[in-house]
Amino acid sequence: MTVDNKEKRKIMILGAGTYQVPLISKAKEMGLYTIVVSPGDYPGMALADKVIDCDIMDEEGVLRAAREEGIDGIISDETDMPLLSMAYVSEKLGLPGNSRKSIELFNDKLKTRETCKALGIPTIEFKKVSGAQEAKEFMEALGSHAIIKPSDSEGSKGVVKVNDPAEIDDVFREAREYSRTGEVLIERFIEGRELEVDDIVLGGEVKTLMYADLESFENVFASTTRLYPSVKDPQIIDRLLEMDREIVKGLGLRQGLTHNEYILDKDDNIYLVEAAPRGGGTYISTYIAQLQTGLSTSEFLINIALGDIEEIPEFETGKCHSGYVAFYIPEGEIVSVAGKKEVEELPYVVKTTMEDVHVGMKSLPFHDKRQRHAIILYGESREELNERIDHVRKTLKIQTVNKEGKAEDLIWK
Repeated sequence: MTVDNKEKRKIMILGAGTYQVPLISKAKEMGLYTIVVSPGDYPGMALADKVIDCDIMDEEGVLRAAREEGIDGIISDETDMPLLSMAYVSEKLGLPGNSRKSIELFNDKLKTRETCKALGIPTIEFKKVSGAQEAKEFMEALGSHAIIKPSDSEGSKGVVKVNDPAEIDDVFREAREYSRTGEVLIERFIEGRELEVDDIVLGGEVKTLMYADLESFENVFASTTRLYPSVKDPQIIDRLLEMDREIVKGLGLRQGLTHNEYILDKDDNIYLVEAAPRGGGTYISTYIAQLQTGLSTSEFLINIALGDIEEIPEFETGKCHSGYVAFYIPEGEIVSVAGKKEVEELPYVVKTTMEDVHVGMKSLPFHDKRQRHAIILYGESREELNERIDHVRKTLKIQTVNKEGKAEDLIWK
């Protein structure tokens, strides 16, 4: 018997981009009436029962739509942009969700640092600065390289490493342009190995979902590989996971997923780089989490938004070795694509973000990680996973020609 839409429970999903598609698809599979809120034209819109054209960062606009639709829950994943709107709507309508205060502590890097410091957690030296001169003075006092970043951007936009105080004028302006509040943070640059921890949270209880080793591109704050689980010393991992749980609890998250990044310095000290109260992008919280745990995080997010579960589902982490390898296409026009189909059809490749890559496509300068393309894959061991990554890199050949007429190959490092 067909259930009338009026009898279905309504779930509002903020965002309709590629990374929200698994969430929308799962909601449909669960028999829910899906209301997608997003401006523009994105792939998730075709899947939804209803689309509302509204800026997902417009808290009052989203609230009006939620009231008009009589929603039963509100959710999103793999993007920072709608998190405050979600918290605002859930508080106003009495729906399950996180407090706006907690989301602000996560989203605002300055508040994150201040909270960690108050908790007694080792924290990178930092300062909120109002101008380039103040940033220069702080960097000179540090006597080291520094990072300039907006207090509240996403996708590493406006985040720049500074090697000399003389470079600060230009990068400070860029950082402030990407900050919604206009606030800019400068902090010591820590040299070391990058790590990631992803958590699942319900009722304030925090459980580790998975953890990874990261390798970054040389000139961009974005990962070229994320490999799960981390193969670091177990004692280091124990300290990392304990610190991570303390941070998530200290920031007051009640429910959802987290995606947190850390740095391990040469003396094995661990520092938080960034914390996010949502699943990791590039299908980290969907395809990779499924490979690592067997758990559908999309189903979990939907269930907590509707108030349908009271405990974190049972799962086993580290079920295999998995992750992604990513690349940038050099700026210019793509003139040849070889090996794309072969890579997509490899039995150990579960998903790619290469759907739109084709001859004639124009690529932009690579400033942030939204312009990357990734291949998600798995193996039985870290050694096998690395061998498969090497095979992907050798198989996929994409060439561009820039405005000077020079041919360039993919950027893997």
